[in-house]
Amino acid sequence: MKTQESQPTIGTTGPGSGIDWPILSVWTGMGTAVAILVLTAILGAVIPPLIAFALLYGVAVWLTRRGGRAGLIMTAALSFLFLGLNAPFIVPSLSVPASTVDFVMTGVLVVLALTNLVSAIAAIRRSSTGARAGLMGRAAVGLLLVVVAVAIVGRVTYDSPPAQTGDVRLTAQDFEFSTSTLESDGGEVSVFVDNKDSALHTFTVEELDVDLQVPGGSTARITFDATAGSYEFICVPHESDMKGTLEVE
Repeated sequence: MKTQESQPTIGTTGPGSGIDWPILSVWTGMGTAVAILVLTAILGAVIPPLIAFALLYGVAVWLTRRGGRAGLIMTAALSFLFLGLNAPFIVPSLSVPASTVDFVMTGVLVVLALTNLVSAIAAIRRSSTGARAGLMGRAAVGLLLVVVAVAIVGRVTYDSPPAQTGDVRLTAQDFEFSTSTLESDGGEVSVFVDNKDSALHTFTVEELDVDLQVPGGSTARITFDATAGSYEFICVPHESDMKGTLEVE
C-alpha cells in the first residue's frame, strides 16, 4: 500500500544536526526585526520604512513557522530589498568603526539579513539541512563577534581632536546642523565638527573635495583651501535634513 510522503516541517533536522535552513531563516528573521527596532530606538527617531521592514519580517517569520514556501519567499524578498535599499547607508557606516553604535548596528543588520537571505533561498530550494545550516549559523555568530571586536578597536584607537583658535565650528545634533550658514576668510579654512549624535555624520563639500567623517559621539577637524565664493556643505548619509552653505570671503 502506497503511503503519502510526509512534508518537512519547521525544526525538522537531519541525522546528527541541530538546525535546518527553515529554522535558521526564522531565527535570523526575528533577529533582523529586533535589530531594526533597537536601531530606531537608539536613534530616537521613528523611521517609517524601517518600522515597516520590522513588521513585515515578523509576518514572514510567522508564515514560515506555519510551513510552506510563502514565508520563505517573503523572507528572501525582504532581505534582498533591505540590503539593496540601504546600501547607500551601509557602506559609509561600515567604513568608520570608531562610530561605535552606527558600525555595530549596521554590521549586525548586514550579517543577519545576509544569513536570512541565504537560509531562506536554501530552504526554498530544499537544499541539504543539518551540517551546512549549522555551519552557516556558526559563521554568522563568528561574524557578529568580529563586528563587535572591530568596533571596540576602532573606538579605542580614535582620538577626538580639540578645536583650535580660528576654527569654523559646527555641531551635529538630533540629525541637524547647528547652523545652515558658515562664514570664513579665503585661503586656508579649518572646520571643527562636534557630533553629538550616536550616528555617523559627515561634513562634505563636493566642490572642494572635502569629505570629513565624524564618528558618533566624537569630534573631527579638517583644513582645506578655498577661494572666495559660496559652497554647499552636506552630511552625505542624511543630506535631505543636514545641509548648509559655506560663505568664503
